[in-house]
Amino acid sequence: MTLPITASTALGAHRERLLARAAELETRWYDPGRIWTGANGTPVSADEVAALLEEADKALDPDGWDPRASGLQQLLGGAGDVAYAAVTVLELIICADTDASAAQPLAWDLVPGRTAGEVRTLLRTGAAYAQHYGPGARRRAA
Repeated sequence: MTLPITASTALGAHRERLLARAAELETRWYDPGRIWTGANGTPVSADEVAALLEEADKALDPDGWDPRASGLQQLLGGAGDVAYAAVTVLELIICADTDASAAQPLAWDLVPGRTAGEVRTLLRTGAAYAQHYGPGARRRAA
Protein backbone atom coordinates (compact mmCIF):
# COMPACT_ATOMS: atom_id res chain seq x y z
CA MET A 1 0.00 0.00 0.00
CA THR A 2 1.37 3.38 -0.97
CA LEU A 3 0.76 6.30 1.37
CA PRO A 4 1.32 9.69 -0.27
CA ILE A 5 3.87 12.01 1.27
CA THR A 6 1.92 15.23 1.04
CA ALA A 7 1.41 18.12 3.37
CA SER A 8 -1.85 16.47 4.53
CA THR A 9 0.10 13.43 5.75
CA ALA A 10 1.68 15.48 8.52
CA LEU A 11 -0.60 14.02 11.20
CA GLY A 12 -2.86 11.08 11.72
CA ALA A 13 -3.35 7.47 10.81
CA HIS A 14 -1.61 7.70 7.42
CA ARG A 15 1.60 8.83 9.04
CA GLU A 16 1.34 6.13 11.71
CA ARG A 17 1.06 3.45 9.01
CA LEU A 18 3.93 5.00 7.09
CA LEU A 19 6.16 4.97 10.19
CA ALA A 20 5.24 1.36 10.94
CA ARG A 21 5.98 0.34 7.34
CA ALA A 22 9.37 2.11 7.51
CA ALA A 23 10.15 0.23 10.73
CA GLU A 24 9.34 -3.05 8.97
CA LEU A 25 11.75 -2.12 6.16
CA GLU A 26 14.47 -1.24 8.65
CA THR A 27 14.08 -4.66 10.28
CA ARG A 28 14.16 -6.47 6.93
CA TRP A 29 16.96 -4.51 5.28
CA TYR A 30 19.43 -3.75 8.06
CA ASP A 31 21.17 -5.46 10.92
CA PRO A 32 20.00 -4.10 14.29
CA GLY A 33 21.38 -0.62 14.88
CA ARG A 34 22.97 -0.34 11.42
CA ILE A 35 21.21 2.82 10.32
CA TRP A 36 21.99 4.42 13.67
CA THR A 37 25.72 4.22 12.99
CA GLY A 38 27.40 6.93 10.98
CA ALA A 39 29.62 6.47 7.95
CA ASN A 40 32.73 6.26 10.11
CA GLY A 41 31.23 3.85 12.62
CA THR A 42 30.21 6.40 15.25
CA PRO A 43 26.87 5.70 16.95
CA VAL A 44 24.20 8.30 16.26
CA SER A 45 21.25 8.86 18.58
CA ALA A 46 17.64 9.08 17.53
CA ASP A 47 17.44 12.55 19.04
CA GLU A 48 20.43 13.76 16.98
CA VAL A 49 18.79 12.55 13.77
CA ALA A 50 15.41 14.03 14.73
CA ALA A 51 17.04 17.36 15.61
CA LEU A 52 18.89 17.56 12.28
CA LEU A 53 15.71 16.80 10.32
CA GLU A 54 13.77 19.36 12.35
CA GLU A 55 16.49 21.97 11.73
CA ALA A 56 16.36 21.22 7.99
CA ASP A 57 12.58 21.62 8.05
CA LYS A 58 12.90 25.02 9.72
CA ALA A 59 15.63 26.10 7.29
CA LEU A 60 13.64 25.18 4.18
CA ASP A 61 12.10 28.36 2.83
CA PRO A 62 8.79 27.53 1.12
CA ASP A 63 8.62 30.96 -0.54
CA GLY A 64 10.73 31.00 -3.65
CA TRP A 65 11.93 27.48 -2.88
CA ASP A 66 14.47 26.11 -5.36
CA PRO A 67 15.56 22.53 -4.67
CA ARG A 68 18.78 23.01 -6.62
CA ALA A 69 19.80 25.96 -4.43
CA SER A 70 18.29 25.11 -1.06
CA GLY A 71 17.05 21.54 -1.26
CA LEU A 72 17.81 18.35 0.60
CA GLN A 73 21.32 18.10 -0.86
CA GLN A 74 22.20 21.47 0.66
CA LEU A 75 20.35 20.87 3.92
CA LEU A 76 21.55 17.30 4.57
CA GLY A 77 24.42 16.69 2.18
CA GLY A 78 27.14 17.08 4.78
CA ALA A 79 29.56 14.26 5.37
CA GLY A 80 28.77 14.06 9.08
CA ASP A 81 27.58 10.92 10.77
CA VAL A 82 24.23 12.43 11.79
CA ALA A 83 23.53 13.49 8.19
CA TYR A 84 24.45 10.00 6.98
CA ALA A 85 21.96 8.41 9.40
CA ALA A 86 19.28 11.01 8.63
CA VAL A 87 19.50 10.34 4.89
CA THR A 88 19.11 6.61 5.57
CA VAL A 89 16.01 7.31 7.68
CA LEU A 90 14.56 9.38 4.81
CA GLU A 91 15.24 6.52 2.41
CA LEU A 92 13.17 4.22 4.65
CA ILE A 93 10.32 6.75 4.66
CA ILE A 94 10.39 7.20 0.88
CA CYS A 95 10.51 3.45 0.27
CA ALA A 96 7.71 2.83 2.76
CA ASP A 97 5.65 5.41 0.87
CA THR A 98 6.40 4.21 -2.66
CA ASP A 99 7.09 0.48 -2.20
CA ALA A 100 10.43 1.07 -3.92
CA SER A 101 13.37 -1.15 -3.04
CA ALA A 102 15.74 1.83 -2.85
CA ALA A 103 15.65 5.63 -3.03
CA GLN A 104 18.08 8.52 -3.11
CA PRO A 105 16.71 11.07 -0.64
CA LEU A 106 19.16 13.81 -1.62
CA ALA A 107 17.65 13.76 -5.12
CA TRP A 108 14.02 13.15 -4.10
CA ASP A 109 13.14 16.84 -4.01
CA LEU A 110 14.45 17.34 -7.56
CA VAL A 111 11.48 15.48 -9.08
CA PRO A 112 9.57 17.95 -11.27
CA GLY A 113 6.55 19.28 -9.42
CA ARG A 114 7.79 18.33 -5.95
CA THR A 115 6.63 21.01 -3.54
CA ALA A 116 8.29 22.52 -0.51
CA GLY A 117 5.33 21.21 1.49
CA GLU A 118 6.08 17.64 0.42
CA VAL A 119 9.75 18.05 1.34
CA ARG A 120 8.85 19.49 4.72
CA THR A 121 6.45 16.60 5.35
CA LEU A 122 9.22 14.13 4.47
CA LEU A 123 11.57 15.85 6.93
CA ARG A 124 8.92 15.90 9.66
CA THR A 125 8.02 12.26 9.06
CA GLY A 126 11.70 11.32 9.22
CA ALA A 127 12.05 13.17 12.52
CA ALA A 128 8.98 11.38 13.89
CA TYR A 129 10.46 8.04 12.80
CA ALA A 130 13.70 8.77 14.63
CA GLN A 131 11.79 9.83 17.73
CA HIS A 132 9.69 6.66 17.74
CA TYR A 133 11.98 3.95 16.41
CA GLY A 134 15.55 5.08 16.92
CA PRO A 135 17.80 3.93 19.76
CA GLY A 136 17.23 5.89 22.92
CA ALA A 137 14.17 7.50 21.38
CA ARG A 138 11.84 9.11 23.84
CA ARG A 139 8.86 7.51 22.05
CA ARG A 140 6.93 10.75 21.80
CA ALA A 141 3.47 10.72 20.28
CA ALA A 142 3.41 11.32 16.53
